[in-house]
Amino acid sequence: MDDQTKCVHLTGDWEREFHSLVPPVHRGSTVVFPTVDAYQRRRESFYDGYSYGLYGTPTSRALEAQIAALDNGSRALLVPSGLAAIALTTLSCTRSGDRVLLPDNVYDPVRTFAQTFLEPFGVSVAYYDPLIGRGIADLIDDKVRLIWVESPGSVTMEVQDVPGIVEAAHARGIMVAADNTWATPLRFKPLAYGVDFAVTAISKYFAGHSDVLMGAIAVRDEGLYRRLRDVSRVLGYGVSPEDCSLVLRGIETLSVRLDRAEASALILARWLEQQPEVLEVRHPACASHPGHEQWLRDFSGSSGLFSVILRPATRPRLASVIEALEFFSIGASWGGTKSIVAVIDPAPLRTAVAPDDRGPIVRFSLGLESIDDLKRDLENAFRLFAAEKPPEALPPLRQRA
Repeated sequence: MDDQTKCVHLTGDWEREFHSLVPPVHRGSTVVFPTVDAYQRRRESFYDGYSYGLYGTPTSRALEAQIAALDNGSRALLVPSGLAAIALTTLSCTRSGDRVLLPDNVYDPVRTFAQTFLEPFGVSVAYYDPLIGRGIADLIDDKVRLIWVESPGSVTMEVQDVPGIVEAAHARGIMVAADNTWATPLRFKPLAYGVDFAVTAISKYFAGHSDVLMGAIAVRDEGLYRRLRDVSRVLGYGVSPEDCSLVLRGIETLSVRLDRAEASALILARWLEQQPEVLEVRHPACASHPGHEQWLRDFSGSSGLFSVILRPATRPRLASVIEALEFFSIGASWGGTKSIVAVIDPAPLRTAVAPDDRGPIVRFSLGLESIDDLKRDLENAFRLFAAEKPPEALPPLRQRA
């Protein structure tokens, strides 16, 4: 064999009798076939086998199977991001002339997707009060094809009556999709409550280390799975096998990480409830939280993400307080091992209900740091609200390297 050929053709039975605790990373854009007949019939393997690297490898299939199992679904599909999962689900259910109902607290980029993509292509969008429950039946007409729920919702965290919305929707033959990123299937299983599509931003708790972008859609119905696959192929959706491997590793510690983040968030939420600068803590476990009863009924626990509404008087010093935090990085994402904080001011856009503009909103995502360190960090930073000197004149809490 010529060296040029040796460079591209592996020799030796290098996989024989090698067994590992982790699925191997299968890279490859081109899938090869043993015969011409097998190649010509490759599209028969699109849903269950391997026809082209973009449509799945053994690594991505392993991750899809695990997500489907956690969601109590029969199938799952991986896509490049959580927003891609929302877009794909919506596009697979609608066409020009149809209408989609979105909760008013929906993940903000979905509003942009609706305005700049759906509506120009003839799919209308209506926003509804996330606490409407079974009353959503009054919004369903012959044009509605899909209803989204996001529970708890982005930033303001309202918990929805998912079973009530599903009952009203299915009575009219309307499908329901749920963004379940906050809870993950470990805290809430939408498919068990009749939801048709369970969507998760895998970038958050599943991956768990702030280094992967991915989304997933889990279903119970084979027909819906094939519909999603068909649309994803047209859109050219695919995921990296390396990223799938990172998520498979992240899932192994998902339960432990989620328990830790939940415990830390509950401690800090209770502490924040006692602070004079705080008007309201938006955590589903708080008795005053919008939808608290639904959370008690439907969820098995909480996660590490919650928000607080501060008094308007905190605005002049809020940036200095947040920037003084030592263990909370300022960022938009969440669900990783490191704690994150985000300031939302003015209040998020609302079009179905009045926006909550009582004061700035601060959203916390709790990581795996010591709860004692995190609590001390917040205590020290909050002292700046009452400091006599201007915040910029105060020495730093700790000299950073």
